[in-house]
Amino acid sequence: MSDFGTVDHYVAAVKAAIVSVAPAQPITDITHDIRPFDISHAANVLRSVYKDFPAKTVHIVAVDAMREKSNALAIELDGHLFVGFDSGIFSLVSEKKPDQIAILANGQSTFPAKDVLAKTALQLATGKSLKDVGTIVSEMTELYARQLKVTKREIAGNVVAVDRYGNLITNIKKPEFEKILEINGAGVRYLVRFGREAFPQLNTYFSDVESGDCYVLFNSSDQLQIGINKGNASELLGLSVDSPVLIEFSTE
Repeated sequence: MSDFGTVDHYVAAVKAAIVSVAPAQPITDITHDIRPFDISHAANVLRSVYKDFPAKTVHIVAVDAMREKSNALAIELDGHLFVGFDSGIFSLVSEKKPDQIAILANGQSTFPAKDVLAKTALQLATGKSLKDVGTIVSEMTELYARQLKVTKREIAGNVVAVDRYGNLITNIKKPEFEKILEINGAGVRYLVRFGREAFPQLNTYFSDVESGDCYVLFNSSDQLQIGINKGNASELLGLSVDSPVLIEFSTE
């Protein structure tokens, strides 16, 4: 995955660096339309999909490649391998700490995604260990995502991503929601508030509402998602990344 887009030659050059050495090596594109330099967007996309791949998959994360003085890293996390840049992105992908971290030799390349990440990914895919491809270290850059505020009466979260369809993806997760429902017991009611809207129930499917109507549901990644069936919720509701989203609980 990258923020390269598909207009220029960059994606093809990275793939060429791999298949020129190992023509049979399978490569799957996640996306190359990450907003330029937006590691928050990249982390949300990667977090939503990496577990769908087989264990030991090597993920090339070529986002914000021109970050000044940023080391290239290889990490092992949750049974997967990742190569990318020490921008803090990997601390946003999972709440788990990496099992191992290695700093890669960047050299003087002006195209490290091709010259460093692709080369390292191929080495890892063919059985090399992190200590074979870099210098093992104990720390990497860490960033802290917006945290939920959770009480018996309220879950306060934020929009953390807006997808291609204008759907609003939040950091409110289904397990936290279900836990508060259980704590409040039978008869609990709730309202989902965002912008000027308040919804008294969740939907199960997008198709639960008519075209042009708003829905609120937990998506396949268990994140609360707000959208408009065949419409752009971000534009029509005037909400974007960091907009607040609340779930209020009541037993009265």
